[in-house]
Amino acid sequence: MSYRSRPVLDRKHRPRWQDELRTQRMLVGGFAAAIAVALGLFGIVTWNLYYTNHFRQAAVVEGVTVNRNELSRRASIIGSELQATAIDLNGISGGARDQIVQQQLQILSEQFQALTQTSTNSLVDGIFLTGQADQYGVTVAPEDLDAEIADRTNLAARVKLSMIAIKAVADGADAGTTPSELQFQAAKDEADALLAALEGGADFATAVSEHSDDPATKTTDGLIGWIEATDGQYGLYFEPSADAAAGDLVGPILTDTGYTILRVEDRTAAGPFTLLLDTLHESGISDAQYRAYIADELMRRAFRTYFAEDVIVSPAPQREIAQIVVAADQGVPIPKQRIRHLLAQPIPGGDDQSVATEEQWAAALARAEAWVTEVNADPEGDWFDLAKQSDDPGSRSRGGDLGWSDPTSSPYVAEFSAAVATLGVGEVSEPVKTAFGYHVIQITDQRTTAAEFADRLVEEARADPESFGDIAKANSEDTGSASDGGYVGWVARYEGSQEREDAVFGLDGYLAVSDPVVQGTNIYILQLLDWAERRALEENRLNTIRNTGFSRWLDQIKADSVIWVDPAFVGTTG
Repeated sequence: MSYRSRPVLDRKHRPRWQDELRTQRMLVGGFAAAIAVALGLFGIVTWNLYYTNHFRQAAVVEGVTVNRNELSRRASIIGSELQATAIDLNGISGGARDQIVQQQLQILSEQFQALTQTSTNSLVDGIFLTGQADQYGVTVAPEDLDAEIADRTNLAARVKLSMIAIKAVADGADAGTTPSELQFQAAKDEADALLAALEGGADFATAVSEHSDDPATKTTDGLIGWIEATDGQYGLYFEPSADAAAGDLVGPILTDTGYTILRVEDRTAAGPFTLLLDTLHESGISDAQYRAYIADELMRRAFRTYFAEDVIVSPAPQREIAQIVVAADQGVPIPKQRIRHLLAQPIPGGDDQSVATEEQWAAALARAEAWVTEVNADPEGDWFDLAKQSDDPGSRSRGGDLGWSDPTSSPYVAEFSAAVATLGVGEVSEPVKTAFGYHVIQITDQRTTAAEFADRLVEEARADPESFGDIAKANSEDTGSASDGGYVGWVARYEGSQEREDAVFGLDGYLAVSDPVVQGTNIYILQLLDWAERRALEENRLNTIRNTGFSRWLDQIKADSVIWVDPAFVGTTG
């Protein structure tokens, strides 16, 4: 026999309250399950979002993974430096140096815009170059790393100065004129007298207005602004004012052009760059993380030095070339024609030709008619030589060339455009009168597209390589080389773009002509004039190559490496 503590009723005989309680329990359980599922889904979404923002791969460099958290940290470091520097510069603005300060602030603003890409490059290049250091024998000494960190996290001593400059040379003297001893003595006498007056209570701003010969500070009541010992323009005044207190007068100081009197407005001692240190701390950057960033920066600097001293050496393989430059079409190509002209003005160089006399207009017409006769007598004549007589300064150095234009949308005045509409290629107009004077006009060519025109020039140059200079003179849109038959000179590696270098060093044989090379907004056609496997590089070219070629060399040594960067961080800003 079994016993129950209460009778069990079937559904038919159960009280209604028991059914309602059962229903409520089922509802509560369902809600609880739904909430649990929702919380689980929320947790998954939150974790995925957190993972994406922090741990998802941003780059892989030779098997080393860079996640977004590391990229964010590097961006915080670089952003902290930029921000602290910008605030510091704003604090020292004012005076004659203000233009330089504003230029520096503009550069910082541009660097802020490229912060994501800069941070990515910093991490990727740091990992890659550190891995390549042994192969290239490149090192970063610990003491150099310590010194760089100290330099970045400390500010140099500064002094705020005003000045009065007394020049020894007379007003209107040619630039670079060396003053005589008598002129220097006269300037010193004036400076001594002025210093005595200032020490006696004379107003400094008034003295600037009446005596100073420095145009940069004359408009700022003599204020130079804050300078450091390394200031490129005013650094020579730092040491003479080193022991002076605010309000002290210093000088007269001998310079290359005369004497200068200084007044110390304020000064700050060298010390920690507190603003940067606080910004890094607030961003959660540790000393080790900042040190790692500086190590990457110095490694890149060390490789740049290796490139300058071991890769770019002199003498070096070089090629002597000439070129034809064709401006590439921008947007949808449209048929164009190329025009050149000679201009005879009644008042040569005058801003308003309407005030010219009838005799002056007649003289201008006579000049233009003489040009027409000369051009028709020798259709193959040198327009570059003839254009030296033209009164149009904008086209004079280009043989009168006005470039390519759309004949259906002429950019010229009505009389000029109407005359052009009557000409065929090669025809020369009679003198055409406009408000500017008399024009002699010729359509030199027409084309469908820039690429088609470049192909035509290549074909023409290869058919007669000796004519390359004439073709360049008549058709090249590079004003610097066209008048000289397209002559460029000697070119070494890393002295231009990769596409241009490949074309130059790919030329084989005297007077060989390249295929068209598209580079930026131009199309280049190149001709080989001479070659040398060992030829000295002039110092200015050597320095230019060292400064501009490093990035391309770095791209070359990275080309065979396994480097992947998330497209989200390639070419991005902010």
